[in-house]
Amino acid sequence: MAFRYGVLISPEHIRVMQNNRTYVQINHNQQLFVKGEWLELDEEEQRLLQLYSEGLRKFVPEIVSLAVDGVEVGLSSIEAMLAGVGNKSQQAEWRALIRETTFQFLSRFVRTGDHFYLAPQSLNELDNFLNRELKPQLNTLARHTVGAVWGALRDALRQSDSNFERAEAQDWQSVNQLMEKITLGMDEKIVELEAKSALFCQRMRELDHIETKLQQRIPLLAEYDVVVDKPQ
Repeated sequence: MAFRYGVLISPEHIRVMQNNRTYVQINHNQQLFVKGEWLELDEEEQRLLQLYSEGLRKFVPEIVSLAVDGVEVGLSSIEAMLAGVGNKSQQAEWRALIRETTFQFLSRFVRTGDHFYLAPQSLNELDNFLNRELKPQLNTLARHTVGAVWGALRDALRQSDSNFERAEAQDWQSVNQLMEKITLGMDEKIVELEAKSALFCQRMRELDHIETKLQQRIPLLAEYDVVVDKPQ
């Protein structure tokens, strides 16, 4: 199962989007707009729209939060390591590197307060994101950042610590512990996704079923098939 379009959830609206353009908008789970045109609905259509909206409002934030939490598990460990190390210029450089590395991921899953955005993708792609993309990238980012931090401290340690070699060995031991922490946190999110995958598929099929009924009654919606049965 997959989302063919991006879905933005806010307290007042649900937007079906592609390339930053809204094609379908639902206001307060009751009003339906297709390409900016308000459609008057009968009682059954309003009932279906309410079910569809409630389903999206429950499902999309859960998927987005699972992915965003996975990112934050790694970033919080890295940022904790950076706290109080280096000068302001170095801090800005390291944080810019973190933002650059994670932007491509976070653009697919956005959580800002009670606003949630899920980019077009399948459940398999979400698993691939967590397991094969995000975890290796965070580990690479952590090693790169730790290397930069250690480089900034290296001269100072050489000058002030007669036990420099021992300190260096202890530092890289802490690097390995950081890697293990990131991996453990990511693995927990991956296990959570795997445990919920059958439930997520079922919810998406239920949404697809409601969506199909809406499309049968409102032909304009047929052009914007949000939930699709994509081979897993």
